[in-house]
Amino acid sequence: MKGKFFAFSFLVVALIGFSFGADAANMAPEYLEGNWVIGPTEQKCNTADSEYFIFQNNGTFEAGRSGKAEAVGFWQIKGDVLNLDFISSPGFFHDIHEELKEFENLFDYFSVKVVPFNVKKDRFEGVGVLGDQIQKGIAIRCR
Repeated sequence: MKGKFFAFSFLVVALIGFSFGADAANMAPEYLEGNWVIGPTEQKCNTADSEYFIFQNNGTFEAGRSGKAEAVGFWQIKGDVLNLDFISSPGFFHDIHEELKEFENLFDYFSVKVVPFNVKKDRFEGVGVLGDQIQKGIAIRCR
């Protein structure tokens, strides 16, 4: 269930970068504003089933797959860490229409911490922590 959101976490991690070669401590929250996908390549921006994030400048975000929002919440950068607090259906982490249909209208609270690294202009890597799971991912800005 938590495995899919790690991909989200990675996207978020990638989103923290502010400039070429910047390190996490120098990243500005304004950089997150916009649309992002989970990598590994820019072609994912044009793929219908891509996992995505949309970060608003008011500290809210939407995340989903196939153009459908599956998680909504708030984001904040504290030091070198991106914090995501959101609600989502457990079905978000699997194919809700097959494996977890009974969770379709149930929502839970989740909190993810993402640490960015290898930050470049429109592509980043990051490590996301959700509960006791840790995963690495790539986030790419879409234009």
